[in-house]
Amino acid sequence: ASLTCSEIMTVFPNTQGCNPAALSVFSAASSRYPANSFDIGDSTVGSRFNTAGFRFNADNRIRKNSHVARLDVNLNANQQLFFRGNYIQDFQTLVPQFPDTPVPSMWNHPYGFAAGHSWTLKSNVFNNFRYGLTRNGLSHLADSDDNTISFASVYSPRLIRRSFSAVNPVYNITDDISWLWRSHTFQFGTNIRLIRSRLHNFVGAVDMATVNAAFYPGDGNSVTNRLNTLGYQIAANHLRSVQNAVTAVVGRYSFYQARFTFLRDGVLQSAGTPREREFKSEAYDSYIQDVWRVLPSLTITAGLRYDLSRPVYEASGYEVKPNIGLGEFFELRAAGAANGTPYNQPLVFDTAGPANDRSPLYKWDKNNFQPRIAVAWSPNFGRNRLGRLFGRNNESVIRGGFTVTNDYLTPVIVGRYDANNFLGFSSSSEIPLYFYNLTNNVGPRFTGFNQNVRNLPNLTIPTGNLTFPIQPENQVEPTATEIGFDENRVSPINYSWNLTYERTLPRDFIVSVSYLGRKARNLLQSRDAAAVANFLDTQSGMDWTTAATRLEVLRQQGVPVSQIGQIPYFANLFPTDLSSRLGCNGAYNQTQAVYSLVFRGAGSCGTNYDWTTAQRDLSLLSSRFQDEHIYFQPQFGSYVAWSSIGKSDYHAVSFTARQRFGTRLTMDLNYTLSKSSDDGSGLQSSNIFSSAGYTINPFRQEDMYAASDFDTRHVVNANAIFKLPIGRGEPIFASINKFANLFIGGWQLTGIFRYNSGVPISAPIERNRRTTNRAIESYTTRTTDIQTCPTRGGSLFGCNNPAAYRGFRNAYPGETGERNVFRLPGFWVLDLGLGKTFDLPWESHKFQFRWELFNATNTQKMGGVANYTVELDPQNATQTPSNFANFTSIQGNPRSMQFVLRFSF
Repeated sequence: ASLTCSEIMTVFPNTQGCNPAALSVFSAASSRYPANSFDIGDSTVGSRFNTAGFRFNADNRIRKNSHVARLDVNLNANQQLFFRGNYIQDFQTLVPQFPDTPVPSMWNHPYGFAAGHSWTLKSNVFNNFRYGLTRNGLSHLADSDDNTISFASVYSPRLIRRSFSAVNPVYNITDDISWLWRSHTFQFGTNIRLIRSRLHNFVGAVDMATVNAAFYPGDGNSVTNRLNTLGYQIAANHLRSVQNAVTAVVGRYSFYQARFTFLRDGVLQSAGTPREREFKSEAYDSYIQDVWRVLPSLTITAGLRYDLSRPVYEASGYEVKPNIGLGEFFELRAAGAANGTPYNQPLVFDTAGPANDRSPLYKWDKNNFQPRIAVAWSPNFGRNRLGRLFGRNNESVIRGGFTVTNDYLTPVIVGRYDANNFLGFSSSSEIPLYFYNLTNNVGPRFTGFNQNVRNLPNLTIPTGNLTFPIQPENQVEPTATEIGFDENRVSPINYSWNLTYERTLPRDFIVSVSYLGRKARNLLQSRDAAAVANFLDTQSGMDWTTAATRLEVLRQQGVPVSQIGQIPYFANLFPTDLSSRLGCNGAYNQTQAVYSLVFRGAGSCGTNYDWTTAQRDLSLLSSRFQDEHIYFQPQFGSYVAWSSIGKSDYHAVSFTARQRFGTRLTMDLNYTLSKSSDDGSGLQSSNIFSSAGYTINPFRQEDMYAASDFDTRHVVNANAIFKLPIGRGEPIFASINKFANLFIGGWQLTGIFRYNSGVPISAPIERNRRTTNRAIESYTTRTTDIQTCPTRGGSLFGCNNPAAYRGFRNAYPGETGERNVFRLPGFWVLDLGLGKTFDLPWESHKFQFRWELFNATNTQKMGGVANYTVELDPQNATQTPSNFANFTSIQGNPRSMQFVLRFSF
């Protein structure tokens, strides 16, 4: 079956049918890039009916150049100078969107130098002074400077990579003094760092518009629902394909956004003007330490370090913060919801920072005292049982220690926050999600990829200069998403401890067993300060999560609307005519009206089947709190704040064995058993809305606590160096002459073997269904004992993919779902090397050759998982995706080799 443009015109008359401009774009693209890719393994590319893939070969040019220079000077017997300089010039091209479109690239150009002076003032007093500059430079070169206009899941003429450059110099001054007095070695010194980050950023500098079915009501279900109603029966496994195709050929925007950039004096810049920022900070550290040799076999080290770091600030005054700290704001909203009283105090934004003679972005943290203590004891028990266990002649050593450290907030992190922030000197105007549809409120037509977004309707374009303070307006349906910084953040604190026992055994055999522990608190993590509130009905004592979960359980069981009984929560909070106000069946009671918003079937009133969207629809309709939002913050749909709320724990036991077999073979074997747990991994290196560092339900953050994303339970590595028995004086060719031995003798083999067990992976997420958090989907939950059974080139659940898919259920309101409950396959790799050092006739002159082979066996373990989402009610699916949880990439790298020549003198 197919849909013609005339039929689409009949089904969606207000759209005027197919858009000639869109059809022209698709026609040109299909002739220019003929479909030549339909499958990747078991994964379908495109829909086969409406879209397909296009593959082509792309160059990946890589140039890596590194330069190092060092100079050492002895001024006299007591003073030495040194200078070291490094410069790197790396360039790499990336894959373009199509073979004839601009090629994006990446240029990495850091440099650094260090100079030092060492001075022996007296026989027992030493001073080391260092000055250094490390300048990291990175540039991403774009493939487009135009507005971001695309047909989502169908066609985009560019990758839409935006130019970005960052120059981050760090000036470092250190001075350390050592004083030997009797059995003590006292050390004290300072470490001063001047940190800068200069950014030139086109990200967010241009406007965007998209033709995307997912931004129509019901995640695009409103499109196929109408088709089904009019007799066009769309199979469940083709819903997404039809939604994308119909939306594309109709060619009307479902979402667009204009982005504005202002100068420091408030003047609006033209579209495409980048942000220019320079963030600064200074850190001042000092320490004192005593290494006390109590006995020849016992040493105690104790010290105290103090860190003072200035809050990061923007040098030119491009700095804005709200009148209420976002951590405090979140707590006030949470307390109001828990007491059944809406907290809707508006946020007002004003300039901040020293350049504006205002308070900083966040407060000074002056409590960073870092004590540490360590003990090393080499016992000598003599000829007795303890001596046999621990050694008789200092053959063993016991080491232990404890330390407290703090993490720093760098200008780079604040720069990332600024790049995503659209409050203050950057702002935006956008269409709310689900605002347009294809029936009675159609969006504007696509006319070309150079279309002026700011001329589209329903946008508010700033007039006049920007002035502070700014109070964003309340919204009837709050959908704006913003990013902020918690003024009350503190430095993350880490407590670390360890205990090691090492023993030397006969024949140069050394074994070591260690325990390591680490507890980190106040880690930087993101949460929604304007999260959808879990509002309490004080009359029934029931909150939203409890009431909505009851309905979600019934919805998953398929209970019809007519059989839903009244729940006091909804009856107490909402008027008797709630259903009519929602545009639903007027005969429904309050509970049935709410249920009909998310129920899919006869009597349904909604198109989203989404609990946070239902809360948005209900937020202003409370009969007890008229004209007050009881769920949403009136100004923002989400206001994500970076806060000091994260925690992590790490425990590990490691075993090491080292053996030297004469002068020919040396071997090491290491094994580590560890467990790392946290409530968010990797925020500093990932998107703020990613699951790595984003709290899905900030009111129940403990639900996120699980194995870390990078937790590797078992790690084994072994390395060996073997001198080949070939050459003069060796078992093979022992009598060879010196000239021949120069080429034949002295070769050695090296090898490194590494194995690690698989890292965790969570349960799949709900596809475009925000049950708990408006900005991100929850994980699903297992209803049966699902076990992974990876198949090479197949799926994470390869042995029984359909059953695994149906073994998950959607999250209940308030649920985070199951984080990091599965494991990817383990991975091992073997690296080999062959090398020789030639002793040249001149004193201290050597020439070295090495051939190094990485991943010699070309082992490629499956790693990346795609299509790891489930549709609504997976447990009832009659057709399950064949490509569910398919592997699409490998862990590690394919086999590669390098040749090294080195001359030293």
